[in-house]
Amino acid sequence: MERRWRPRSGALRFNSFLNYKQEVYEILECLREGALVLDLGSREGSYADDAYPVRTVHLDIGAPQNKRGMFVQADAARLPFAARTFDAIILNHSLEHIRDLKPALQEVGRVVRRDGAVFVAVPDATTFSDRVYRKVYRNLGGHVNLFDSATTLEKMLAWYFGLQHVATRTLHTSMSYLNRRNTREAVRLRQVRFAGLPEALLATVGATACWMDHRFGSRLSVYGWAFYFGRIGQAVDMTPLENVCIRCGQAFTEEELRQHGMERRLLVTSYRCAGCGARNIFTPPNRRRA
Repeated sequence: MERRWRPRSGALRFNSFLNYKQEVYEILECLREGALVLDLGSREGSYADDAYPVRTVHLDIGAPQNKRGMFVQADAARLPFAARTFDAIILNHSLEHIRDLKPALQEVGRVVRRDGAVFVAVPDATTFSDRVYRKVYRNLGGHVNLFDSATTLEKMLAWYFGLQHVATRTLHTSMSYLNRRNTREAVRLRQVRFAGLPEALLATVGATACWMDHRFGSRLSVYGWAFYFGRIGQAVDMTPLENVCIRCGQAFTEEELRQHGMERRLLVTSYRCAGCGARNIFTPPNRRRA
């Protein structure tokens, strides 16, 4: 199947309150037409409903401001579905917010098909990015579960889901939760401790973090992990996506950015995000890692 070009979300996308997005095309593009997918803890949704030929049920404990498609308001620990209902389940930056974590994981394992797939994206609580996030937002930004080991987490999730762990991908961040444009709404202003940073400054901070990671082997630009379980359908792209938009959180490969167009002024190469138009500083690949 030929895949339409879509920017992928490498780490964060500021959507409704503290709900981020991650493209999961490795799973969704390989599902049969009309397959049933549960987008759990999705708020307004983890992907566009018309992006894939599947039927998506969005579920959250609270009703989003903008409901799309099929929405069910329910508790993740008590899913109102029969066993083995879903071909795939998307847990996109939701596990860190679920209070009854183990019962919710049991429910996911109950309603996913034995030949199905599960995608999980969570923050690494030991990273600089997540520590700052929990300081900036009141009440830890709703992060009631803190994960600090990818190996431990993937084993636990595989056990609850009853599905084989296939791959783990490192996610990078632009720290878009610090973008002043993303904290203007009243609901967010009540949660943040300050109004955020201007985009030009945030872009400089992000580019500096990536440079330090390349130079000194630090993890300042790392956000968390994406886990893949079950029948994925195609190889998971493990390429690090460090060019993450400072406003909308979409991530791009170097090839995509060169095709879209970049601009060089003095020593800085920048690009406009194809999704929201924000100006970002381009981070070249880590040649040492390659």
